[in-house]
Amino acid sequence: MKKKVAIITVLTMLLSTVLLGCGGSSNESNDAGGEYPKMELTCAALDSDDTAKAHDLKLFMDLVTEKSGGNITFQEYWDASLGQATANLDSIGQGIADVGTVCTLYTPTQLPLSQITYCVPFAPDDVEMASELMYKTSEKYPEFYKEYEKNNVVCLAWKGNEPYKLYSKDGFKSVDELKGQNITLGGVYYVPWFESIGAVPVSAPAADLYQTVKNNLAVGSFVYDSIYCDYKLYEVEANCLEVGLGARNCDTICFNKATWDSLDEKTQKLLQECADEAMGQFHAWEKEQMDNWVAEMKENNVEFAKLSDADKEKWAKTALDYEDTLKSWISDANKAGYDGEAIMSDYLKIGEELGYEWHFDTSEYIK
Repeated sequence: MKKKVAIITVLTMLLSTVLLGCGGSSNESNDAGGEYPKMELTCAALDSDDTAKAHDLKLFMDLVTEKSGGNITFQEYWDASLGQATANLDSIGQGIADVGTVCTLYTPTQLPLSQITYCVPFAPDDVEMASELMYKTSEKYPEFYKEYEKNNVVCLAWKGNEPYKLYSKDGFKSVDELKGQNITLGGVYYVPWFESIGAVPVSAPAADLYQTVKNNLAVGSFVYDSIYCDYKLYEVEANCLEVGLGARNCDTICFNKATWDSLDEKTQKLLQECADEAMGQFHAWEKEQMDNWVAEMKENNVEFAKLSDADKEKWAKTALDYEDTLKSWISDANKAGYDGEAIMSDYLKIGEELGYEWHFDTSEYIK
């Protein structure tokens, strides 16, 4: 009898060990009667926890912990401390982190479809509309999510970033003034836009922009207000040109696919709902903050100028004549095995349905 009890005890201990070993960290049932398993997930963030770019991820984690009754918590690694910001897709895909932010500007080869947000010139400035455009396009074309899965990652949410602007040391007021000037920017499709008007693109991640400009490696930065203010770039470049290139979808919240697949359906549903809610809260917060960022810039004596409509038309024509970035994206999508023409056509049509007014002739691209 004692032998049987001993065997049962050992089997019970082994079963408990197996149950504890699931998921990103611990993943055990909540004895207090909670609905979700206990676990601590490793989170890899690209930016410092006090920056605007990190706010959506903070909202997401807070919501998950709250709605799981404290059962799901996070071990947070901020400021790309688990690896380079440009490699965060790989960090999550390889399981170094369970969840985190992916900036699609850094992943043109791995996520070719997601680059569609960067290739269309002069889009509207509405961040929620930019996000909605990507959501509706990806609903029609699940391939947008599948390309993440090819990298062992599950995409939960798209974030609309506020409009890009051109900040500089001496101040620009027209397209012609950019000729021969070194400008920091990212993204394979932004590069030809600036090259088309004679500017010289310089690559630098957000955290390095301050020193890049201070050390005269560039005279300006093509970024958006939150980055400009978070990194106090007004200390080294106190001029802002509103170019009107529009809001984009730079960042996504992603899960390691193996971690995601190890979770039960109810937990997955909770995480997806929290991601959706976090993005809704973030966009509302972002819209409020846009006025605050402008106020902070004015307090630091930043001078503002706006690109004229004539210059916008001139730049759009010059850029598309230099390299038709829409056709480049279509070609890249086709090479990756997707129907680039159909996706681009529907992307532009969905934009128009949402109220977009494109600043170029779309008839060549819409079927």
